[in-house]
Amino acid sequence: MNKTGLYLLAGFRTAPHFMERFRAVLHAWLEEEGWTVHSELLFPYGDWSRGAVRQLWEIRRDIRAGMRRRRGRSIGGGRTLDSLLARERRQGEKTILIGHSGGGLAALHAAERLLALEGGDPCPVVMIGSPRVRIPESLRRSVLYLYAGGEPASPAGPFKPADPVCRLGTFGGWTAGARRWPLWTADKHAPAHIRALPIIGGHADYFREREPFVNAEGRSNLEITFDAVRSWLKTALQPAAVD
Repeated sequence: MNKTGLYLLAGFRTAPHFMERFRAVLHAWLEEEGWTVHSELLFPYGDWSRGAVRQLWEIRRDIRAGMRRRRGRSIGGGRTLDSLLARERRQGEKTILIGHSGGGLAALHAAERLLALEGGDPCPVVMIGSPRVRIPESLRRSVLYLYAGGEPASPAGPFKPADPVCRLGTFGGWTAGARRWPLWTADKHAPAHIRALPIIGGHADYFREREPFVNAEGRSNLEITFDAVRSWLKTALQPAAVD
């Protein structure tokens, strides 16, 4: 039977049970799919009982670390990796990391370090409402980035993030343009999988399941977020993920 370790990572000053319902729904679905599941909530920057200033400093530092080539010093990523290694994972267990806000940064950085440490296929990473940072080339196909989509800029235009945290940072980078002049490419370091979620509200609302966070079709924010994660994981958990 397939085995998986499902880890949900919280961001800035998060309530202890903020992602608990989402964890339970994902856990139940994976079991229905035939997986033997161990799941946990992790708080790489602490929960809401920890000082806000210190948490903000650490997340800001990790955003800057994610914009550079050297991500080994990521605070949240290091704590997440320590949590994974401290637990005796079962042989052949597939790790899944799903982070909200700053937790998405910690998930990405931990996945990169785990890959360097253990090799094999990179673990699936889902970043929900997270700041944008460079996605390592080795992880680009194994990362899903979700953001609350606002109204289109024009009838045919792309969605603008309704989540202000998703406006922080960038996936961009410099490339050699014509005559070798540097050219800024907005998606140079973007993940292969990016989805706008038509949820009601913004940064704190991805996992709401009661009014007023239920749309006209009767679908809650939690259901919309879960459906996006579920459909992507069905492919990502295959032996070789595809675009």
